[in-house]
Amino acid sequence: MRPVVCIIATLALVVSLRAAEAATCTANDFAAAVDQSGASLRALTLEAQPKLQERMRRYKAAKKLGDDAYENTALDAIRDKKLDEFDKKSSDLLLTVDSLGRVEDGAPPDCAKLEKMKTAAAELNKVIKAKSDYMLRRLDEKIAEAERQAGQQTTPPAAPPKPPATAEKSNPPVPPPPAKRAATAPARPAPATPSWTADTKPNDAYTGPNLAMRGRGDVPGLPPLQEDGYTIDEIRSATRGFFGTISTNLASVIEHAFKQMGRPTGYVLGTEGGGAFLAGLRFGKGKLYMRSERDVRDVYWHGPSVGTDVGASGSRTLFLIYRMQSPDDIYRTFTGIDGSAYFVGGVGLTLLKGGPVIMAPIRSGVGMRLGANVGYVRFTDRPTWNPF
Repeated sequence: MRPVVCIIATLALVVSLRAAEAATCTANDFAAAVDQSGASLRALTLEAQPKLQERMRRYKAAKKLGDDAYENTALDAIRDKKLDEFDKKSSDLLLTVDSLGRVEDGAPPDCAKLEKMKTAAAELNKVIKAKSDYMLRRLDEKIAEAERQAGQQTTPPAAPPKPPATAEKSNPPVPPPPAKRAATAPARPAPATPSWTADTKPNDAYTGPNLAMRGRGDVPGLPPLQEDGYTIDEIRSATRGFFGTISTNLASVIEHAFKQMGRPTGYVLGTEGGGAFLAGLRFGKGKLYMRSERDVRDVYWHGPSVGTDVGASGSRTLFLIYRMQSPDDIYRTFTGIDGSAYFVGGVGLTLLKGGPVIMAPIRSGVGMRLGANVGYVRFTDRPTWNPF
């Protein structure tokens, strides 16, 4: 009996030692796994981007679009619920990869998280590949539809039937004298034909929704307005040299942020850029200003870009920050507040929340980024190795 017990004990020891050995991992393993995931996403993008751009050029030719906005027009044409679902799932998976891929300085890495992160990264690649294939199919459908419509418009209409041959025109006969005319009933007036112009005249009284005057009730769960902090004139002054001239659109978006949240306790001015067509990265660098602090500090941020951006892009960015008592409170992950997206022209914002802190990133030239690309933003005090 004792030999059996010894054998069982030995086997259990070997299994536990192998499990412990398998569970050994380092922060470098997390970094390598995240780098590999990022490389896979870039490879997918590089493979799909030429195909998608070629389709969009064909769509441009079929619809006879200009060079300035045909890409966004094509992407708007294929946008549907399924693509929105792809974007939502991509954003969630990127957030999972980011949160699992972080190893705190000095803390032992959790190897179980490493496996979960690898699983999430593999699933992300599947979602992006499915999204790419779906976009290609949708573009093919829209191209075929546009070419059919163009063909119908260029087909010459059938010639109208020739009137029956009549005798050669001659001088009109002289009417008989009035006394000899047959008595006839008065002619009825022809029925009035509906006027297309009258029926389609725009209603001048309708002005449409005034986005700049939306109330706080449109975004549930916002805390009370703040009355201390930077004034709107101070923010306008700070952004005047940064964004160039203050455009009407930018001024409207800043006014909307003040109406929603009141005065910010801090703000960040910086630039961000990324190269994302199907999924990718957005990095930023800027300076943090706080009313309660004399020193200005450099901050960095990153987040997913999983919408339908075309090629690399960059933009000037202003973050208005609320309820932040210390500069260190910015070093956290901020996620989007549903229903807070707001844009006017080429400028937009979305409210983000991290703990008690709320911020409103205001971007110029957002294009398709707005809404589709808002997943989260994470701030750090130095550039991070983690590409997400």
